[in-house]
This record gives sequence, C-alpha cells and structure tokens, in this order.
Amino acid sequence: MALATAASATASPSPSRETEERFRLLVESVKDYAIFILDPDGRVSTWNPGAERIKGYAAAEIVGKHFSIFYPPEVAATGKCDEELVIAAEEGRFEEEGWRLRKDGSEFWANVTITALRDPDGTLVGFAKVTQDLTTRKQAEENLRALAAERAALAEKERVQEFQERFLAILGHDLRNPLASIDMGAGILRQSLTEPANIRILDRMQSSSRRMTRMIEQILDLTRSRLAGGLEMFPEVMDLRLALTRIVEELRVAFPARSIVLDCSSLQGMWDRDRLEQVFSNLIGNALGHGDPNAPVTVQGTMDGSRVRVSVHNQGTPIPLEVVAALFNPFRRGERESRTSKTAGLGLGLYISHEIVRGHGGTIDVVSTASDGTTFLVSLPIHATQRP
Repeated sequence: MALATAASATASPSPSRETEERFRLLVESVKDYAIFILDPDGRVSTWNPGAERIKGYAAAEIVGKHFSIFYPPEVAATGKCDEELVIAAEEGRFEEEGWRLRKDGSEFWANVTITALRDPDGTLVGFAKVTQDLTTRKQAEENLRALAAERAALAEKERVQEFQERFLAILGHDLRNPLASIDMGAGILRQSLTEPANIRILDRMQSSSRRMTRMIEQILDLTRSRLAGGLEMFPEVMDLRLALTRIVEELRVAFPARSIVLDCSSLQGMWDRDRLEQVFSNLIGNALGHGDPNAPVTVQGTMDGSRVRVSVHNQGTPIPLEVVAALFNPFRRGERESRTSKTAGLGLGLYISHEIVRGHGGTIDVVSTASDGTTFLVSLPIHATQRP
C-alpha cells in the first residue's frame, strides 16, 4: 500500500490525497515508535524515523525486506511471523510483548501491534505495524523483582537469625541454674573431703562449671547485644584505677609466674563498673594467654581532656593482619590457641568487650607488630550515659 501517489500538475489535491499526506507527516514525526507499513506478504513498504532510530535500519536498507528480520532467528524459523499476520488479518489486530532484534544484533523488549489495512471493498492491502521500545521499563521491572526477592531473602535471614539468638538466650538462661547447683554442691562436698585426689577432682569440676558459666554469660551478652541493638549500661561514679587494681591482683593470683605492671593514677569518671571490669579482665587475660611468657604485660591509664585512655600491651608473636580485620567479630578466635585454658572460650570475649566500650560511647583499637608487640587501646568519655 502506498502512502502517496503521483499527482497531476494541474489537478487539485483530492481529499484522499490530503488525508494520506497528513497521515504520512504524522507517521514521520513520531520518533518514539517504530511505525511502518507491510504489504500483504509481510514485506516492509514504508519506514518512519522512529523505526530507523529504534531498530537501527535506514529505510533504503529495509524497504522490501520481510519483517521476520526483526525477530531472533530461532523465533523467525518457527513461522511465528506469518501466524501474527494471519491473526491480524482475521481479527483485525494482533498485539504482544516480547524480545526483538536491532540491526546490530542486540535484543530489546518491545510492545508490538499489527493492524490489518483494507480498502473500501474489504480487500486486505497490507498491515500497519507499531513497535514501542520498552527495554528500560522491562529492566526496571526486573530490577524491582530482584530487589523484592533480595529483601525477602534478607528478611528471612534476619528472622532465622533472630530465632537462633532468642533460642540461645533461652538456652543460656535455663542452663545457668543447674550449673550454679553443680558448683555449689561441689563446694559443699569439698569441705568434707580430705583426700588430695578427691579434692583435685572437685576443683576441676568447679573450674569447669565456672568456665561454662562464663561461656553462658557471653552467649547471653551476645543475644542481648544483637536483639536489643547493644548492651545496656548502668553508669555510676567510680575510679577506674581501683577496678584495674582489683583485676590485676586477681590475675596475679591466677598467673603467679607472670609479671603484670599497672601504671596509672586516679581515673575518675562515670561508667558501668561491672561491665568495664569485664572488658579489662578479658583484655589483660588475653595478653597473658597469648603474649610472651617471659615479658611483662603492661597496663597504662591516662586522662586526656574529657576522655580516659587505657592500654594493655604484651610482647610476642603479632596478630596477623587478616585476623585483626575481624578480631571484634563474634565467634572469631585468633589463629593461635591460648597457652592456658583459663582464657579459652567461645571467641566472644573481644566482641562483647567491643560492645561494652561502644555502649559507653568509647572506642577500642588494636595495633600489633613483630617489633612492638600487641597493644589494645580503650578510649572512654569521662561521662558515659545510660543507654535507653
């Protein structure tokens, strides 16, 4: 079907010629749609600028070609193109969305409409085909679906993790009472024993039950931190130097062959006493367990304006860089096992220490080199506020 016919130089344009010319101008002005005409056999007879832009073919390259060239070869080989024309001829219109080909071989997602064209007596004279490029919309929809799937997977992961942590909290809570009974019963029995061998057995039982109690407390701290977004702090006015002195004295008894040097003056502030004792007991205990047994562990405390800084230093093999990067993650233990079971545990000590310091508004860092040894530095504001 031709959109324009030669006109007589003397004759006035007929109404049909004017209509056809307006249609041609309209089609050529549309750039967001590929609009072209097919003859009854499916060969391209007209080609608008939108078709050239979307499909990549100039009119001279495509006019006279069968429109199956716009489909992937495996689709064109099935005869689907002819089926589309049959449907359009029988029903007057065919519409679908699917992948189509550009000249460069790339595929794009398109909405395609084929409309049958007939002359006044009803004879089929061709088809008008309109193609809209919907690739951007398609990609956006796929991205939204992928994002929704990712969010659903993340929500499920969080749900499972919350269940696991609540389970650990319940389990840890329920285990404390029987362990306390075992420890108390062992203590009562020990008072009535005189045989050294039996006393040693009970001492080991009590040591094991207390170690398990510490592990359970760590598990409970982990679940509190995860489920509540952090550990709750109860600050009170205190002298951190007295707390450090008490910790050092206890560890000197536990490690009689080791040297622990405490160097600090009064460190007044407002902190959670029990929690900070937990932090520094863990840090000093780790230094004793992992450090050079022939070198002292040094604890230094200083006031720096509105902050207190406490360092715990030991000589010995440095912590590998890849371990340092994940040192404060839960269940992450160092590459070296502790030299003593006194500090062995679940690998939660540093994670919980980090959470306690963070709960006070402070920071905890580590520097570890072969020449200078390992130093943990805790920095705390003098006035920690209670977490809501």
